[in-house]
Amino acid sequence: MLKQKTKFKQTEIGRIPEDWEIKTLSGAIEINPKRELKKGMKAKYVSMQDLKEFNKKIQDYIYRSFNGGSKFQNGDTIMARITPCLENGKTAFIDILEDSEIGSGSTEFIVLSGKKGHSVDGFVYYLSTSGKMRSDAIASMTGTSGRQRVQTDLLEIKEVLLPPISEQMDIAKILSDLDAKIELNNKINKVLEEIGQALFNNLFIDNASKNWKIARLREYVDVIKGCSYKSEDLQDSDTALVTLKSVNRGGGLNQEGYKEYVGEFKKEQLLQDGDIVVAQTDLTQKAEVVGRPGIVNFIDRYKKLIASLDLQIIRPKKELTRSFVYYLIKTDDFHNHALSYTNGTTVLHLNKDAVPEFEFIVPDRDTLNKFDLIAKNMLLRININNKEIDKLSKIRDSLLPKLMSGEIRTI
Repeated sequence: MLKQKTKFKQTEIGRIPEDWEIKTLSGAIEINPKRELKKGMKAKYVSMQDLKEFNKKIQDYIYRSFNGGSKFQNGDTIMARITPCLENGKTAFIDILEDSEIGSGSTEFIVLSGKKGHSVDGFVYYLSTSGKMRSDAIASMTGTSGRQRVQTDLLEIKEVLLPPISEQMDIAKILSDLDAKIELNNKINKVLEEIGQALFNNLFIDNASKNWKIARLREYVDVIKGCSYKSEDLQDSDTALVTLKSVNRGGGLNQEGYKEYVGEFKKEQLLQDGDIVVAQTDLTQKAEVVGRPGIVNFIDRYKKLIASLDLQIIRPKKELTRSFVYYLIKTDDFHNHALSYTNGTTVLHLNKDAVPEFEFIVPDRDTLNKFDLIAKNMLLRININNKEIDKLSKIRDSLLPKLMSGEIRTI
């Protein structure tokens, strides 16, 4: 049960709950704890790209021989120590290993874990995502612009507020229950996306009629370039840019990639609920984002959404439905086509002709309508789940600083 009234004591850093302690970070938690993993051993490896910004879950991993880097076990937290990954919220909780398994990761992770008698693992994760600890970590960075890293010795001496163990466990449970519901909605959305794609492939690829004609997408959709913007235009606003970070690997929308925006835009770059956007650039190692689509969902906190320069807006103009075009662009056929229109090495760029030049089989109206009836309902369910994710995220983000400061108590 949450309580808002508590007794405080006066300390050198101000008033804090009377049963809380002030400790240095190294006194409160384990920083880069010792984990045994011999060189040459095969282990699960997590790269920086396997962390999604402001997301608790590890998104992916590979197996590879250990040859140095961070080491961790289930219950540990990994936090980026480089710019801009730290500022962008790349911090995750390890739960991908077996009980006795040790994993490895980028050298640019700091590993954090609970310290016996002082802190518990779940609390450590939420402490690491709190505004104060993130600010302390950023303040402890040194190095030239664009190459700054957290200096562990400077971070260790930062002070943190530490509740009693029982309250740490309560705090971690409240916040992790919210994250678990968010993750469940994400999993449901992934399954719905997969069902929609399987149905599309069955109707329009595996069992396409020989009587259906072949056409290019340019005849059936309008392609609109997103707006360019300056970093100074990313300010608090009820208007947001839908950015490259709004497209998941393999397609689908990630609304955590929205960025509040006060700059200019053209009328045609103003997004409608249900608009299709396609990623124009890609920084992933396996080209998992470029050419991938997402369907835009409006959420309560924004009145307007604008497509950024890293996206194209795809709007059907005749005969085809949004759901058909969306799942068409999610096919492997389209992605392979898009890769043939992609150039660049570190940063991939999609040629403006990739979407218009794609050839596909145009179905008959009856089959299209049958698919659309089912697909629209699934996409609506995904939209509803995304709105709930946004509300739960706001609740979690509102509770986090209040729980960590003792403004709201659990006992």
